[in-house]
Amino acid sequence: MSVARWGSLDWDTYAYSFGHRLLVIRKERGYSQEQLAERSGMHRNQISNLERGTSNREPFVSDPQLSTVYRLARALDVPPAYLLPDLEQHVRPRSTEQASSDSLSVVEVRLRDDLEFLRRP
Repeated sequence: MSVARWGSLDWDTYAYSFGHRLLVIRKERGYSQEQLAERSGMHRNQISNLERGTSNREPFVSDPQLSTVYRLARALDVPPAYLLPDLEQHVRPRSTEQASSDSLSVVEVRLRDDLEFLRRP
C-alpha cells in the first residue's frame, strides 16, 4: 500500500471492515450477491470485491465511493452508517474492528441486533 497516498492510515483494515459489514447484512437480509447486485444496480463481481475488500485496480484494495455506499444501504434497507466501520470514534491508523476475531464477532452481534430493531413495527 502506498503510504504517500494514504499517509499513516492502513486503509486495508477499513476496507475489510466495510466488506465484513456488507457480508453480514446481506446474509441477514437473505440476499445472494447476485440479488444484491440487481437491487443496487451493480454487478455481482463488484459486490464480491467489496465484501473481500479487494479491487482490480492499484492499490488492489476496495475504496467505495459514497454513492456506492448509499446504493447498497438503500438496497439493503439500512442506514448507510451500518456499513461504515468505527463510526463511534476518531479515525485511527487501523480499523479497530479488525483487531481480532472477537472484535468481528462483536460487530456481527451488534449489526444483527440493529437489524432486528429495524424490523420492529
